Amino acid sequence: MKFINTSSVLGFIVGFIAFPLLLWGGAYAYFKRASDGGLRPPELPAETAVSLDWSVKNLDGVDVNLAELPRDKTLFLDFRVTWCGPCVAGMPSIAKLYSEFGGEMALVCVSNEQAATLKKFMDDRKFSLPVFVADADPPRELNESAIPATFIIFT
Repeated sequence: MKFINTSSVLGFIVGFIAFPLLLWGGAYAYFKRASDGGLRPPELPAETAVSLDWSVKNLDGVDVNLAELPRDKTLFLDFRVTWCGPCVAGMPSIAKLYSEFGGEMALVCVSNEQAATLKKFMDDRKFSLPVFVADADPPRELNESAIPATFIIFT
């Protein structure tokens, strides 16, 4: 007849007691910190003034100045290129956003690529978004070196 090893029984008892105490202690510390205001979302630079005096061209070559966009709408300004994997992967989400909220916001996708490249990309994937070509650098506040880059501007 084989008996259970005493160290196995002792380990089981210690684990049976220690696990709930550790779980309870962690939950208590988490909720105590949360109730003391210790878990706050990060601060956003919401008060930064942005100059929208910047001209881009639509895919037909017509100049559009962002400062002339409707002031009563939120501006969703997005910088992307067709050769960037994350940029391409995010386009269906932006297309869906535009189809659902296009009337409530001004959505502007900007690229520094040629208009013909952008037209082919949009046609091949059947996206119907307002896409623009940037011939000049954006304003200092919007000059981001990483792509994709998205700015939500409350005008």
